[in-house]
Amino acid sequence: MRITIQDIAKKAQVSKMTVSRVLSGNGYVAKETAERIQSIINELNYEPNFIARSLSSKQSMILGVIIFKTHPSIFDEYVAQVFSGIVDNSELKQYRIMVLPVDPKHGDENEYYKIARSNLLDGLILLRSRINDTKIEALAKTGFPFVLVNFKKYAPNYNFVDTENYKGAMLAMEHLIKKGHKKIVFFSGNLFETNARDRFKAYQDTLVNNGLEYNEEWVIHSEFDEEDAYIKTEQILKCPDRPTAIFCASDYIAIGAMRRIQEMGLEIPNDIAVVGFDDIELASHIQPKLTTVHQPLHELGRNAGQILLDIITGKRKPPVHKLLKVEIVERESG
Repeated sequence: MRITIQDIAKKAQVSKMTVSRVLSGNGYVAKETAERIQSIINELNYEPNFIARSLSSKQSMILGVIIFKTHPSIFDEYVAQVFSGIVDNSELKQYRIMVLPVDPKHGDENEYYKIARSNLLDGLILLRSRINDTKIEALAKTGFPFVLVNFKKYAPNYNFVDTENYKGAMLAMEHLIKKGHKKIVFFSGNLFETNARDRFKAYQDTLVNNGLEYNEEWVIHSEFDEEDAYIKTEQILKCPDRPTAIFCASDYIAIGAMRRIQEMGLEIPNDIAVVGFDDIELASHIQPKLTTVHQPLHELGRNAGQILLDIITGKRKPPVHKLLKVEIVERESG
């Protein structure tokens, strides 16, 4: 037999409205009463009827997560950790999450606009957005609730949660320079993403601020992709004036570079040091363990979900712009 709100209200000796307030998190309920109701909900294994709730609230109770499919696998470690933060947010437990893979190179110019006007979703979270994606601007003009993750644009109709990408790259470069490295190659990642541009700018500025020469030939433009980095690392290692260190704009780039370095018979970090960015779980398990910049991926997702929910429920008004702190994690590779 399906458990209903009426069953919970009867057992808790409260009204259906009080139970609804506890379930929705909207409206005041005394702490002791709320705890008693929640205990009964857990005891009875109550699952809300989302169809009924969406009809009564005129909301779908579904949040969409747009993931830009730039690799064969949609859920790499980066996306998985951010996504886990979204779904782990306890305040989102009443919502269902719909994953929407999108090819950034194709699709209707009004793709996001159509999603917003379909009444299918209450809000959107966008991962791996690109600067040249005009579909985002069309979405922003609708006023539909959305939050960008690891993308930064200070505009009145944009909400985002990002990390201190510039500071993180500066920490990585200063770490290598303090180790005595003067010849540092940079794998930039995709410069159509704001985080990659911030990291590239910090690479340039930190060299200049430390009296070192910026050499365009030591900037390798690549995707945030292990295989692309693997292929392009060989050309660096064959240079007559070989660099002593590589700073990579992501851990996946660093892992690809390290694999090729080791295959060519060189030692990390004795022959060439490698530093990454992200601190995905794999970074602490490869050999040698990767020195990298830690950005709180799980917290990025959790904050994105919370910001979106707050905008939907009216607790916050757009725009919401939030930056999370980063730190260098020194391990064995550099």
